[in-house]
Amino acid sequence: MPYPYKLIPRPGGDHTNAFENQAIEMSLVHNMFIRGINAIYTQAPSIKPPQVKSFMFFCTQMFQAIHHHHILEETLAFPLLEAKLGAGAMAHNVEQHHEFMGGLDALEKYLHSVQAGEAEYDGAKIRRMLDAFGDVLVQHLNEELKTLDPETLRASLTEADLKSMEQQLQKRILEQATLSTDLALALTLHDKSTAPHWPALPTPPLLLTKYLFYYVHRDAWVFAPCTIHGFLKPGLGNN
Repeated sequence: MPYPYKLIPRPGGDHTNAFENQAIEMSLVHNMFIRGINAIYTQAPSIKPPQVKSFMFFCTQMFQAIHHHHILEETLAFPLLEAKLGAGAMAHNVEQHHEFMGGLDALEKYLHSVQAGEAEYDGAKIRRMLDAFGDVLVQHLNEELKTLDPETLRASLTEADLKSMEQQLQKRILEQATLSTDLALALTLHDKSTAPHWPALPTPPLLLTKYLFYYVHRDAWVFAPCTIHGFLKPGLGNN
């Protein structure tokens, strides 16, 4: 599964159906991460000294988002699902998190050391570090969708259960996210042509991010795979 990593095919079904949307939405989130990884891998060797600071900001925000996503799953989404599906229903997902977390932590540590001026920037090293855990991470991002099979969810949960979980997740995300970093990053990782309806967030923060807060770190989002309006940039491993 070498670079460039293939995007995850969108699962069948209707995104307005609560049971079918769980896997669909997870595929959209996971494809954001894959696009980001491909963009970083593509650009890392060609970063010039004046670009290092901005590129490091983009990279650290991207990998921090992956960390935050898995923490959100393990502390909120998975416990809510296991309360209905049974203890251990999400255990394999958590086990897979541990399989790539060491490599992800090591890369983040290196990126922060470059930011702090404690290490020299080395694009080839970033590629090597990504190679060390990228396959395992992307395999996990693909396989995790199976645990959200619509028929499995229908057998144990109600639509109200899923709506409640979605509301709790959105509340947690909006409480913890910043418009100038987290939401700006998310919008520049998502190819709007694959899901024009998404992300399903309130209009005010979306508009504020697109037309105001995006510009706080505009120099970093230059390296993102998509524009702030969700148009895929060519040549970054995602075509």
